[in-house]
Amino acid sequence: MKRNTLLTLLLALFFVLNVPLYAKTAQFSSPLEYLNSMTKAHKTSNYEQLYILQQGEDVQSLRYRHAYWNEKEYAQLLRLDNNREEMILRDDMVSYFGDFQPFSLPSSHILDDLPSVLYTDFNQLQGYHFVDSGRMRVADRLARVIRILPRDDFRYQYELWIDEETHLLLRSDLLDRDRNLLEQFRVIQNSVNEEFLYIVEPISTLILPALIQPKENSPQSTLNWKPSWVPQGFKAIASGKQTLSEFLMDNEQVESQLYSDGLFSFTVYVVQNKGIIFDEQFWRQGKMSIYSQTLGDKDIVIVGEIPLVSARHIVQEIKLQEIKPN
Repeated sequence: MKRNTLLTLLLALFFVLNVPLYAKTAQFSSPLEYLNSMTKAHKTSNYEQLYILQQGEDVQSLRYRHAYWNEKEYAQLLRLDNNREEMILRDDMVSYFGDFQPFSLPSSHILDDLPSVLYTDFNQLQGYHFVDSGRMRVADRLARVIRILPRDDFRYQYELWIDEETHLLLRSDLLDRDRNLLEQFRVIQNSVNEEFLYIVEPISTLILPALIQPKENSPQSTLNWKPSWVPQGFKAIASGKQTLSEFLMDNEQVESQLYSDGLFSFTVYVVQNKGIIFDEQFWRQGKMSIYSQTLGDKDIVIVGEIPLVSARHIVQEIKLQEIKPN
């Protein structure tokens, strides 16, 4: 009896010590290696994830299927609540289906309802610390917790739970500087299997809706203004002028500049004031902030994934003499 008890204890100890290690799990020496492995896994693995996405007070459940075949990505994102809405990725194009006229947009990945960290080039990212916070169990998997911390107070921070075996993202918390939760991506069920290659054929043969090509922006040099300050690491990546004649009675023009630091982005809009002076107006829903203020005869509006304090600072650093009549 004592011998059998001893054997049982030794076997139990063996499994306790070895099961959580997930045999053949790759170990990395730095947080950056974990982050790079995550972006690679989401691009090249065949998998399905059922997850919950919380943005502010809005909570929805979704299913994401992904396949990688002949160096091409195929994906389907399906919203599981309320009206059926579906997004399909094929040939660097995302098509949208639902209770609306289907359409397609040029894009190398699905941007909607997925964390932006999945598509970030962390080797080029500036202005952040990457911190290894140890291991934690999530979605019945052992995960490595990596924190992405800004070096200033002008952007948000991320906490990521990366599966130590598959390297897929299992959870992400987007937090403000006071660690209030702005957005949470949380996987409920995660499956990695070559069987998910079956989505390639139906997606390849699907007749997709017409592609909507955005109008080419005017060169940035044609604009007569720009912010004299943006958070470190943010760069202007697009600029131009748009006419709002479809929505307004006149041919009102809006000038815009899009900025990104590789992880977050925001757009500055400038439009002619219509007589109503905005001293300061702001609104935030989850990670999205909207801030507006009137400077001289122009209304300045900022929309993007930055704290309101950053948007206010950017607007205040746009000098009146930088905004000249066309």
